[in-house]
Amino acid sequence: MPKMSKRVIWPPNIDALKTKKAGRIISRNDAVKSPTIDEIEKAAQELGLNPIIEPSKSYPRTWWEKSGRVLVDNTVSRHETAKIISQKIKALRSYTPHGSAH
Repeated sequence: MPKMSKRVIWPPNIDALKTKKAGRIISRNDAVKSPTIDEIEKAAQELGLNPIIEPSKSYPRTWWEKSGRVLVDNTVSRHETAKIISQKIKALRSYTPHGSAH
C-alpha cells in the first residue's frame, strides 16, 4: 500500500481539554484548549504543511459532532506534526498585533 502524502489532524488530537481516550495524542502541556479547524489550518499554513480543510467530517469517536479535520503534508510522525501545530497555535494566540510585543 502506498504511503499517504497527507496526514489527518483532528481538533481533539491537540485539545488540552480532551483525555487520551477521547482522542488527544500529545501531552496536555503541549496541547491547546479547544482548538478550531481554522486555527489548525492557519498554523499548518504558516508551517508550510499545505493544509486542506474538510469542515464536514466528524471525528470517529464523536461521530455526531461535525468538528471537521485538516489534512497536512506527511513530513514527520503524527505525534510530532500534532505537537508543532499545537505550538504554533499557542504562538498565534499569544501574538497581539496592535499591542506591545511580549
